[in-house]
Amino acid sequence: MKKGLVIGMLALATSMSFTVASAAPVKTTREVLVDYTKQIKEAAFGKAMTAKGLSGQQVKVAQDKLINELQLSSGKNNSLAIALKSEPTKSAERLDSLATIVAAKKMATEISKKDSAEGQSIDAAATASATLLANSALTGARKSGKELNTQEMAETTAALQKLETLPEAILTRFSKAERDSYTKIIERHDQIIESGKKGSSEEAFIEAIMEVKKVDRTKALEVVRKLKECV
Repeated sequence: MKKGLVIGMLALATSMSFTVASAAPVKTTREVLVDYTKQIKEAAFGKAMTAKGLSGQQVKVAQDKLINELQLSSGKNNSLAIALKSEPTKSAERLDSLATIVAAKKMATEISKKDSAEGQSIDAAATASATLLANSALTGARKSGKELNTQEMAETTAALQKLETLPEAILTRFSKAERDSYTKIIERHDQIIESGKKGSSEEAFIEAIMEVKKVDRTKALEVVRKLKECV
């Protein structure tokens, strides 16, 4: 994770059980999440531990079980299901990310037993990541907008698509302050989308950064460019 992203975000199978064994406390948060994710993916996808190569029916079963674990609103559940199949080339990757998010929520429950603030932070960020995925079908739907030119729209689209692929990094490598900032931005992004105030997901994202971080459009676009370049 580039330092720029950290700075930027600061400024900015039908029945399966997802019961997970407690992880060793001596491991880092990332190592614990990897352990939880392996267990969740094996339960959801089988020994291959990836959605790639599954049949349509197997994908549907895994998708429904993972979505149910998140306990989102029915509207968000529907949006998430649509997003997972809206782009066939990204479907498996998004489902893998969803498994990581479910694992993070399981991990957060265990962490909360010793550090409630950290556990709540991870849980909230995991829910935000699921919300971002639920809104991903809207990403790239427009090539320009009233408030963003074509280049700015493309950059913001790329940043949102990059965020989709980073749940593990966001949940384990960000500090609590950075993670909480990310959560607030994604929550506000979702609220703006739901309100219909903006004509695109990208414009809503820029507005969310501006409101949460109290910066102008130029600074918000700088955050987007740093995020887009993150590897």
